[in-house]
Amino acid sequence: MGDGEVRSIVLRKMRVLAIDYGRRRVGLAISDPQRMFAFPLETVDTRRESLKKRLRKIFEERPFAEVVLGLPPREELIKDVKDLARWLKEEFGCSVTFWDETYTSVEAEELLKSAGKRISRENKHLIDSVAAYIILAEYLGIPLPL
Repeated sequence: MGDGEVRSIVLRKMRVLAIDYGRRRVGLAISDPQRMFAFPLETVDTRRESLKKRLRKIFEERPFAEVVLGLPPREELIKDVKDLARWLKEEFGCSVTFWDETYTSVEAEELLKSAGKRISRENKHLIDSVAAYIILAEYLGIPLPL
């Protein structure tokens, strides 16, 4: 087995990070190392904390071979998302895959409501991490709960 094959096997056993990008809040979700499950991780309030600083901390805690970055339908955010992708590749050497995030926030809100969560100003941040979870689950081919 050559070095390339070993590296490929190791990378497939690493977690995937999903990002639902927004200017005020950024939702994050992660997979398990075998990429069988997806989990909402957290929402970064970019008015209070630097997204890049938080991502550095997350990458220190657990390595990611790949990032799935939601590509928003709004033109004014696409440049920001592509800049973030470029930074992720340079900073961490991971691959970045863009994923259509159209309606993921709406789906996330519906998923939370079906789980009995009332969306209020205090817990609106949950929508962003669940939207990232939806992006990741779709990317990994994991069925969403009904």
